[in-house]
Amino acid sequence: MKPDSLIDHPEGGKFLQVFKSSSKVTREDGQKRSALTHIYFSLQKDEVSRFHRVESDEVWNLYRGEGLYLYIWTEGDSCLQRTEISAENNTFCHVVPAGAWQAAEPIGSSVLVGCSVGPGFEFSDFNLIKVDDPVAKQLCEIDSCLSRFIR
Repeated sequence: MKPDSLIDHPEGGKFLQVFKSSSKVTREDGQKRSALTHIYFSLQKDEVSRFHRVESDEVWNLYRGEGLYLYIWTEGDSCLQRTEISAENNTFCHVVPAGAWQAAEPIGSSVLVGCSVGPGFEFSDFNLIKVDDPVAKQLCEIDSCLSRFIR
């Protein structure tokens, strides 16, 4: 993979889709999706993955770099989960449940991860929290520092 092969992602960072299954599954809502998709996702120092959610389970895998902090929040909860994915923590992957809000930031200068989504990712299943969204206010009431993950 060449660094210039990655493109900007709406949540922040850069990505490259490296796999999209030709096998199809039907979700409970009747929508057909690829069984699995996988991307490379890169964050540089001072870059973040803004709070977003997808309609499928997502597995984050550490490939390169010191690691990252992954923030997971279920709407309406009074607290959120912060998970460290790093060699130092001996944690190399983590699953974000379907529909949970998630954000991330690198621990060091940059990080390369893989994100596998099943049923497969489609941008129509992607929601990004915006500053004027009511859920943005809820998140910032939990911790005002979380505003750095919302634009």
